[in-house]
Amino acid sequence: MTATTDPIVRSAARWFWWIAGLSLVNAVMFYSGSNTNFVIGLAMTTLASVVFAGNVPLAIGVAGLTIAFYGLIGYYAQGQKLWAFYVGLAVYVLDGLIYVYVQDWMPVAFHGLAGYFIVKGILRVRELRQAVPAAPPAA
Repeated sequence: MTATTDPIVRSAARWFWWIAGLSLVNAVMFYSGSNTNFVIGLAMTTLASVVFAGNVPLAIGVAGLTIAFYGLIGYYAQGQKLWAFYVGLAVYVLDGLIYVYVQDWMPVAFHGLAGYFIVKGILRVRELRQAVPAAPPAA
C-alpha cells in the first residue's frame, strides 16, 4: 500500500500516530513513577494501567495493544482507507467519553481538536474519490 501524497490526508492520518506515540510515552512515564502525562494520550491506556495495576504484564499488554491499534490505523489511513479513519475516529471518540465521564476537560478538548483534523482527512479522502473520473464504458 502506498501512502498518500495529499497533505491534508497525510496530516489527518498522522494524528493517529501522534496519539499512539504520546500514549506510549504516557505509559512509560506511568510505569516509571512520573505524575506527568501528555494531554493527547489515551484514557484507555491509563485506564488499563489503573485497572490492571495488580497484574502489570496484563496492563502493559492491554496498553500495548491499544497503542498498536492506533499505529495500524494510522498506517491504513495514510493509504486513504476511509474505514481506517472511521474506525480510528469512533474508538477515539469512545476514549474521549472516558475523559468526559471523569470530568477531565483538557483531554476532552484535545480529543475534540484531534477529531476535527481527522474529520478533515475523511472529508478530503471523500472529495478525492469523487474527483476521480469514472472509467469509460467498455466498447
